[in-house]
Amino acid sequence: MRLLLLNHNYRFGGTYYRVMPIAEHLAARGHRVTVLTVSRDRRWTAAWSTVSGIRLGEMPNLNQGNSGEGYGSLDVLRRIVHSAANRYDVIHMFDHKPNATFAGFTGRLRRARLVADWADWWGGPGGINDVPRRRIPAIGRFEAWWEVRSKLWADRVTTISTVLRRRALDLGVPADRVLHLPSGAALDRISPVPIEEARRSLGVPLERRMVGFIGMGQGDLEIVMRAQQAIRGLWLMVVGHASPRVLALAREHGTADRLWQTGFVPDHQVGRYLACAEVMAMPMTDRAANRGRLPNKLLDYMAAGRPVVASPVGDVRAIVDTYRTGLLADDTGFAAATARLLEDRDLREECGRNARRAAESDFAWPRLIDRLEALYAGLVGRPGG
Repeated sequence: MRLLLLNHNYRFGGTYYRVMPIAEHLAARGHRVTVLTVSRDRRWTAAWSTVSGIRLGEMPNLNQGNSGEGYGSLDVLRRIVHSAANRYDVIHMFDHKPNATFAGFTGRLRRARLVADWADWWGGPGGINDVPRRRIPAIGRFEAWWEVRSKLWADRVTTISTVLRRRALDLGVPADRVLHLPSGAALDRISPVPIEEARRSLGVPLERRMVGFIGMGQGDLEIVMRAQQAIRGLWLMVVGHASPRVLALAREHGTADRLWQTGFVPDHQVGRYLACAEVMAMPMTDRAANRGRLPNKLLDYMAAGRPVVASPVGDVRAIVDTYRTGLLADDTGFAAATARLLEDRDLREECGRNARRAAESDFAWPRLIDRLEALYAGLVGRPGG
């Protein structure tokens, strides 16, 4: 099949880490896959390359940050022209931003079948866009309408979480048009590493007690920092680009002297950094945006075989509880749960083994791609649909 996957983020950010594994596995099965994302360094021109058998287009980032990602004028225009000029069997639109959807609906004029992916809860109270300073009113109203309408008008809907699947059903999308498709674990680039080996290789003191966190989205870390206040000598490792906001937050909590922001870590090194922490943290305030998510960081922790302390929110609650990958704790109990895992090595190791086992089974990409490939095939009338 000829497949076009439209990602609204910059390359190596956000939903890009959902799109690319899907594209790579589909390409490995012989499909002709094109992915359009946003270039980090090209403002006016696009760049094309072949990555893992995928035709990857990095579109110009002019105005990409205006009113939130996905509104770059040249980006949107170039994608529309591309989908009008090229024939695809299926176009998969990852979230509703203009650069992920306008080209999709243009491609429908050339008989492409449309799949709308829902990976975040954007509109309404508690949604990602429920921050007044981030949107001018007109953009906010458009987003609230188009997030829903783009799903209702698509041929099929995929959702990253059961929460968003339920939202789609409540909005009137028929059940046979909705596929719950969680993201898979990055088993190809993250594997368990003994903590002593990881710490020696990175120069981390063996006696240090440390909780870890990874991700571009570094929200809700105050929950972990309050746990640091309660646990003597506990360090927080944040894997990813150093953030002045996180440093300022640590200073507010009096934990800046026990904060390690690693800076950018290449994908192939992520597992070694995650292995440096005895316990991983998945803090989430209980709001719509968090209930709708399945954060990539949780799957990274599982691939690394690390135990987690997680807030009991959305699908995170169900995964940690069902697979026994760690402990669930509300904000007030986060410190006690973290301390319990730090003190109980047997429990840490058991949770870590459970996490890796779940990553290799229910959250393995090949199993998930079987379901997506069948959805595509059914749309275009191919065998196996």
